[in-house]
Amino acid sequence: MFSFHVPIAALAKQQQRLELIGENIANINTIGYKTSRMTFVETLGTVTGVTETSFGQGNISYTGHATDLAITGNSFFVIKAGDEQVYTRNGAFKIDVDGKLVTSSGYAVQGWMENIGSTGSGSGTSSLGDIVIDSNLVLAADATENIWLSGNLNAGLKSIAEVWSTGSEFTQKAHLTTSGVTYPLNVAAGVNDEFQITLNPKYDESTTQTITLSPGVYADADALVTEINSQIEGTDLEDLVEAVNYNGSLKIRSTDGLSGTILTLNSGSNDVLSEIGFNDGDNSTSGINATATTEFNDLLQVTTDLEDDDSFSINGKLQNGDEVDASFIYGSANDGTTLGDLLNVLNTEYAGSSTAAIVDGIITLTDIEEGDSSTTISFTADSDNVGQLTVPSFVNETAGYTGRATTSIIVYDSLGKSHNLTVDFVKTKDEGTWVWTVTGADNEEIIRGGSGRAVFDNSGNFLSFIYDGGVDAVTIDPQNGAEEMSIRIRGEASGGFTGLSQYNSVSTLYGREQDGRASESLNGFSIQSDGSIIGSFGTGEEIKLAQIALATFKDPTGLQKIGDSSYVATDESGIAQIGTAESQNSTIEPSSLELSTVDLADQFTKMIEAQRAYQAASRVITTFEEVFDETSRLKR
Repeated sequence: MFSFHVPIAALAKQQQRLELIGENIANINTIGYKTSRMTFVETLGTVTGVTETSFGQGNISYTGHATDLAITGNSFFVIKAGDEQVYTRNGAFKIDVDGKLVTSSGYAVQGWMENIGSTGSGSGTSSLGDIVIDSNLVLAADATENIWLSGNLNAGLKSIAEVWSTGSEFTQKAHLTTSGVTYPLNVAAGVNDEFQITLNPKYDESTTQTITLSPGVYADADALVTEINSQIEGTDLEDLVEAVNYNGSLKIRSTDGLSGTILTLNSGSNDVLSEIGFNDGDNSTSGINATATTEFNDLLQVTTDLEDDDSFSINGKLQNGDEVDASFIYGSANDGTTLGDLLNVLNTEYAGSSTAAIVDGIITLTDIEEGDSSTTISFTADSDNVGQLTVPSFVNETAGYTGRATTSIIVYDSLGKSHNLTVDFVKTKDEGTWVWTVTGADNEEIIRGGSGRAVFDNSGNFLSFIYDGGVDAVTIDPQNGAEEMSIRIRGEASGGFTGLSQYNSVSTLYGREQDGRASESLNGFSIQSDGSIIGSFGTGEEIKLAQIALATFKDPTGLQKIGDSSYVATDESGIAQIGTAESQNSTIEPSSLELSTVDLADQFTKMIEAQRAYQAASRVITTFEEVFDETSRLKR
């Protein structure tokens, strides 16, 4: 008896194979499609076709679309299709109206969401679920806790004190003051009534005049001064030399106003010089620098003697900018009559800020503290003075300078409000120490820790920040309802940066980094090769939003196709092992898709093979029919 079962089965299986080849060819452009094939085995005298899918790696094509994903490796994307969990290599995803990452059929891609509502950090949730990109996501503010400074503080910087000085020297007239006269002084004609005054100008002829005192008794200095001046009057010394009463002492001085004039006293025939307190040959030269003891009226700058109550205005500013508005009143019963008396007034008015002194005839006003300064000074004569003093103007001889380096950095409070802090370093006389201060630009209040010292070793390496008040951070009240800020300033090397140094080169201080942020809205996202979905926010902050899940199987060829390039697990495939791309030894290629693995030439070859097999099986059946018919005729 002839059996048609085997060739008919062969016809059916080759037909199935042709259908499978047709399906492969039809899906040559289907993303993530995997080629299926049929192999044949003999079973109990017949043939059976076994269909299996080859999960070889397809070529990767870059698309530029942010949600297109391809897998390099043996993993599958995990998809939620209704209540069923399915798997696919087709990564042509999109974001739907609800913000979900879904397939082209609208099924949700599975993964793990990150909890960033309060911290902004990657604290992952525990269960697998839909991936949602919330376009309204707002990143919570995070108060700054640390500031990192980098750069160099110039070890060669030196602070300089501000100096003001008179533009020229105060100089003295030639003058001689008695060492003492005993009153009453008895003068007798031809006995003790003469002495000589010689005036020798630098650029003119010398003049000598014998002074003959009128005989009589001189009760005091005023009487003696009046007599000497009366004897000078009408001589060549008139208007060139004068006698004055200086606090009860006899003083003889030149009045020519010229520098280099020499005034000399010599004994006369009937010598009275010793009795009026001088020695033979006593002399003085005009133009030498004044000192603190120099009397105003002995200055060459005084053309008309000052009188009691003549006044001078003192105006300016202290180092801190406070105004100075004072005066110097001439007279022994007032502020005084010497340059030293003027210095006393200046030192009183500038007390705690600057000190006044006279050096080589020049009055200087020098700041007590080195550094930047607002100090100014002017000294002017009142217009209604009787005496005339030509006052040298004060000039800024040395500008105050602080050896400092300054930087600023934006920090954030707990409400996300930004604050511009300035950190100012000032070099001290200690070679390895800088004093620093922190100030705010707005209404912030530095409660404590706003100043201190930065210490370096003798090789210029940063050692430590020391906070004044025994604290370890700067505490700031933002004055806007936010919590107090506690910020540590750091100068150590970190994150590949060198931190602070102190070398003898230009200062390059800058605020490198801080760890706070403002609240910001999501403005975009990207997907990384490890499956991380990274959100970018307005400040440039990047935070992990989610993690895409991948699945692997013990035998992926055992997966069952369900259409749409998707599969479900079977007993043959084993259950899905779900994890991250890294744990699955796979890589996700962002903005790319995996192409179909169908090889058109190979499919055409297999189609020809199937066609020939089908024709051969058909020929077998035809032959069987002919033999069967012949056998049937033999029986008849």
